[in-house]
Amino acid sequence: MIQKILLLEDHPDAQAWLCDALSMAFGDGIDVDIAGILAEGKSFEKSNVYDLIVADLHLPDGSGIELVQQAKSNQPECPVVVATIFSDTQHLFPALQAGADGYLLKDEGKEDIAEMLRGILDGKPPISASVAQQMLQHFHQQVQPEVSVESLSNREREILIYLAKGMSTQACADFMDISYHTASDHIRNVYKKLGVHSRAEATIEAVRMGIT
Repeated sequence: MIQKILLLEDHPDAQAWLCDALSMAFGDGIDVDIAGILAEGKSFEKSNVYDLIVADLHLPDGSGIELVQQAKSNQPECPVVVATIFSDTQHLFPALQAGADGYLLKDEGKEDIAEMLRGILDGKPPISASVAQQMLQHFHQQVQPEVSVESLSNREREILIYLAKGMSTQACADFMDISYHTASDHIRNVYKKLGVHSRAEATIEAVRMGIT
């Protein structure tokens, strides 16, 4: 259930628009803390436990990527979604490498944004279609050898499937009947072998390898 949300956005119109989208996605009972600058967002994150964090990238006092990194370090199970106007890889991949669990473009319709955000409840990473296409094109253009399924152990393949379904680390551990620590080790190994830094990137690789 999504109830407590942090929104990092400096433009008042965009704040109102995104709050509407969040209400459409999760109901009017949500509690949204709104931060207009990066420093305020980082302070909110340190003082509260959130079910969802939505962050813009360009703030008057820095980059929203800093909040992504801080949040994924402090509350790794909390989904952190970037909402921005920038669709280029120069913005996309640093955000994913920082640990962002989704990447939405603010030029999408409000209803579309709400639907993609609602997908979090079903373990679906909220990623705008044009962004997903860019990710696929990027991976297709890489000259480095692609990682094969055979390079992963049976446990690593299993946990990659669960990650692609949007399961948390604890849920993976429960399904695999292993400890949280062991599940975390498997995830780190999968990330290292795939050369990825986030669940969104791992999901793309899982789809490419056909093991979802």
